[in-house]
Amino acid sequence: MSGSLDKTVRLWDLRTPHCRGLLNLPSAPIVAYDTTGVVFAVAVNHYSRILLYDQANFDKAPFLTITLEDPTLALVSYPPRPIYMTSLSFSSNGKYILVGCSGDAHYILDAFEGHLLAKLEGHMGLERRRLDAPVSIDPVKGNSGEEVSWTPDSKYVVGGSLNGRIIVWDVQHLPARTGTPDLKTPPTRIQPLVNLEGHPGPSRCVRFNPRFAMMVTAGAELAFWLPDQTADNEEIAKELLKKKSS
Repeated sequence: MSGSLDKTVRLWDLRTPHCRGLLNLPSAPIVAYDTTGVVFAVAVNHYSRILLYDQANFDKAPFLTITLEDPTLALVSYPPRPIYMTSLSFSSNGKYILVGCSGDAHYILDAFEGHLLAKLEGHMGLERRRLDAPVSIDPVKGNSGEEVSWTPDSKYVVGGSLNGRIIVWDVQHLPARTGTPDLKTPPTRIQPLVNLEGHPGPSRCVRFNPRFAMMVTAGAELAFWLPDQTADNEEIAKELLKKKSS
């Protein structure tokens, strides 16, 4: 599946040179499959909508339309600055959709009913290409697009930042909401769990290995990250006390 600047989404069969499905949209889309390959999502910035389609019935209307509106943005400016979506990804359990944005926040949505659950803050968005560049009136994509992703267990979200830092958010305790989505209900605001030094320039791409405990980030340089396997001092002390008491 591909999304193009010609405002189309195309479904491809790798055995043939021609696409087997075509969707026409009002603006350039962002697309993503869920982990089962049964459902795919299409984000349209022109209307701040995310459309969910059934793979077997992609030529019909979407079975769910999600409106991405953040009521907390009205506290910053009015009218609120539009959200510019640059990436979509489903969690490994298929329950949530991570919406990467070019601004200073990413969002997590409920994939079944469309509730806005969480707002990830604490990083510098890649809408600007340099730290000294001013923010434009209208939101733009900038360097954004691949700087945020799930960990394989979907318990954390890892993202890049304009200042080169690598941000980790803990998303294990997302709120549970049911019923018709209320666009006036503010999302849970989540601050970084860890803030790591990353690159000399913007960290524009962050991906986690789905099988091994390794992460890769890219910007002006490419970096591979491994977990710190050194034991915690408190754990060592507890083990020594246990041995002494026994």
